[in-house]
Amino acid sequence: MNRDFIAKHWYASIYEQMENQTYDVEFLLRVLGPKPINILEIGCGGGRIAVPLAEAGHFVTGLDADEYALLRCYRQARNLPNLRCGQANVIQDEWATGYDAVVIAGNFLINIESNVDYRLAQQTLIQKAAGALLPGGHLYLDFDLSPNPSAVFNEIGESSYFSGTDDLGTFGKTVSYGSVYDPVTQICAGAEHWEITTNSGDSFFVPDKWYKHIPTQREVYGWLGEAGFSIERTYLNYTDEPLTEPIAPETWRATIWAQKG
Repeated sequence: MNRDFIAKHWYASIYEQMENQTYDVEFLLRVLGPKPINILEIGCGGGRIAVPLAEAGHFVTGLDADEYALLRCYRQARNLPNLRCGQANVIQDEWATGYDAVVIAGNFLINIESNVDYRLAQQTLIQKAAGALLPGGHLYLDFDLSPNPSAVFNEIGESSYFSGTDDLGTFGKTVSYGSVYDPVTQICAGAEHWEITTNSGDSFFVPDKWYKHIPTQREVYGWLGEAGFSIERTYLNYTDEPLTEPIAPETWRATIWAQKG
């Protein structure tokens, strides 16, 4: 029994089942406008965002490191000649160039998986987005932003955010032990495991430890400026209301539309 395959296949399937919201995709489509353009989506996963972009007429290339999620994107791309999905470590691998827009959505900025310093990986992501764009092209950046990260990311006790059965009959659930946020390093760290039961009744656990760098508004604006972007518009919590400086107490999501100089 290949436990790695079973667990990763299960997670990709359940992620697609559970993360099925559309409000952020509808907002993105409104910001992009109706004219078809050439788009690179970073962290495309199973195609939750890339597929609707292609269905709207855009020419979309999606990159992701997770082959199990990408398989789900590949299946949908068969009927969409304007959608391509490819496997890449987006921090270490080279990106193609000549795009009208780069989309970094789905909170990917705070969910990067990389072996390099997390803050450096976030900064590198924005620099590489600039390199992939045509002059005058745009970056769509959508990520969690909070005026009080300690209140958001300090969690005590066990919880489960995903559970269910995949298309192979594997049942599983995630069990999180909580997380701790360090306001000095801006690192949030946590631990969890997956409880997996195969369709033949065998059970096993998959332990995991994770950490994230929670950037400030000033850091993100600085990275954008260093990469040669000028911010054209900002959006608060998927509304047309702009972000404030300092950020408003009710802020939980920031969206930035920035142009490459």
